[in-house]
Amino acid sequence: LLANCVVWFVVLSEESRSDLTVIYLEVGQADATLIEAPNGNRILIDAGRGPEILESLSEHIPFYDRTIDVIIATHPHADHIGGIVHVLEHFNVDVVIDSGAEYTSNVFEEYRSAVKESGVQMFYARRGMVISLGSGVQIPILFPDRNTYSMDVDMASVWSQVIYKDTRFLFTGDASKNIERYLISLDGNRLESNVLHAGHHGSNTSNGLEFLNTVGPEYVVVSAAKDSQFGHPHEEVVERMEYIGTRILKTFEKGDILFSSDGTEITSSQ
Repeated sequence: LLANCVVWFVVLSEESRSDLTVIYLEVGQADATLIEAPNGNRILIDAGRGPEILESLSEHIPFYDRTIDVIIATHPHADHIGGIVHVLEHFNVDVVIDSGAEYTSNVFEEYRSAVKESGVQMFYARRGMVISLGSGVQIPILFPDRNTYSMDVDMASVWSQVIYKDTRFLFTGDASKNIERYLISLDGNRLESNVLHAGHHGSNTSNGLEFLNTVGPEYVVVSAAKDSQFGHPHEEVVERMEYIGTRILKTFEKGDILFSSDGTEITSSQ
């Protein structure tokens, strides 16, 4: 009887939350972000490199709930899609969205096969699409705005923005400065966000000064490994972020980084 009471208390607590949560998972030299609306609906943006994503998700999703409503695969590199195969094996997923860019690798083939075999709905991300998680949480797709079949996969990365009332979280995959400038030219004001997920793990190929100034984030989250073999985040990028006065949070220093939003203000676990 006591055990049953404890379980129902947990369930009721989960259902009574009123905040959006955005959790940047510590998955080494890779990306994975779990977003949960106040009503409990979830979206996963990228899924790390392999099965370790399951352990990360278990820290934030109750054992009795095996549901992730949407997965966005920003682009086909292994450090972003490698874990999706394992998520599809252990969770009920309704929709997978990717850029539509093609890539030659065993990991990409396994990913596409797993999506097909799972029977989930598959869509290509295009500017103008909006994902609704309910409770007022909207996720517009900002890029790509074209057929990406023959594009460089980094350049074709899916851009999305999680919007909850007056708060915004921006995701740009591994897109380059050229794409950053292009999105600024389309509608720079639309990019303003409270939290920016640093492009390409903090690489100097992304995160241009004009872009950082346009977004104007209070926080920038860098998903990278300690002593990254690629030198992420690059020193020049960190200097730019410091110049605009944002607070930099790194997964290899902080572990999982959790933000809560009540729609007006955001709070960080760090």
